[in-house]
Amino acid sequence: MGNNIFQSNNSRQSESIGLVRVFEKPLTKRSYFIGLFIIFIAAYSQYLVGGIGLIGGMLVIYGVPLMVVSLLWGRTIIRNAFNHTLSAFKLGLGSFGIFTLLGVVAANAVYYIIMTLDPTAVNLLNRPNPLLHVSPEFAEVMVLLSLLVIGPVEEYIFRGFVYGGLLNLFKGHHWFILAFISSILFAAAHLYYAFIYGIASLVPFIDLVTFGLAMSATYYFSGGNLLMPALIHGAYDASGFIGIAVSPDMGILLRSTMILIGIIVAIALVIQEMFKRRTVS
Repeated sequence: MGNNIFQSNNSRQSESIGLVRVFEKPLTKRSYFIGLFIIFIAAYSQYLVGGIGLIGGMLVIYGVPLMVVSLLWGRTIIRNAFNHTLSAFKLGLGSFGIFTLLGVVAANAVYYIIMTLDPTAVNLLNRPNPLLHVSPEFAEVMVLLSLLVIGPVEEYIFRGFVYGGLLNLFKGHHWFILAFISSILFAAAHLYYAFIYGIASLVPFIDLVTFGLAMSATYYFSGGNLLMPALIHGAYDASGFIGIAVSPDMGILLRSTMILIGIIVAIALVIQEMFKRRTVS
């Protein structure tokens, strides 16, 4: 996907000015990789330590990385978290729509490849996701936590620090390459899919990577905005729990509506860019 698809006047300005502001505070490779190490230790602790409950688990998985990232680079992340919010709103929805659509196509392609090579492996996808295998009452709580905690904190960590740190440390590299690397790391933090679905976990991992790419594009072209990625991330996760708290059809409807709106916004942005080019030429 070319840079011009998501660029607007604000995003062009952010590329030349906003990102300089985002990364004006130096971040060393040593501190970055220490932060990355702690993030993954905290994420994987859920597989090593049991019986700590929801609150204890969230304090470890989210609280520890949140504190470490804040100490290492939090002031810089927060200072730019509300950059170009209107532009980020359009960019967020548009990139979410396009990358989600690409993710669906890629995931289906991988699904059929796996089914052809090993039909029994595909049956693993019928296993229940433990995160969604909860009571309706607990799902209601998770809707709020998704909107207020999980979405914002994961974006703060993975877009603000993991992706932002890569942009800072490897300035000469293309934004998309670094976005792809950070999205692989984002997917790797969700290791439980591999334990549950085996080789078939490639299907949900593709969804995670393309979602990470969408949020990274929003972050990059808005000059570090985290508000919109946090809202989109929270709403996307919440829709899964709404499917349990209310009804599966409602959850599917909400998620499908988000994707449809995103695709419409993406098409509108492309048309707008084409019109601008014709006007200039």
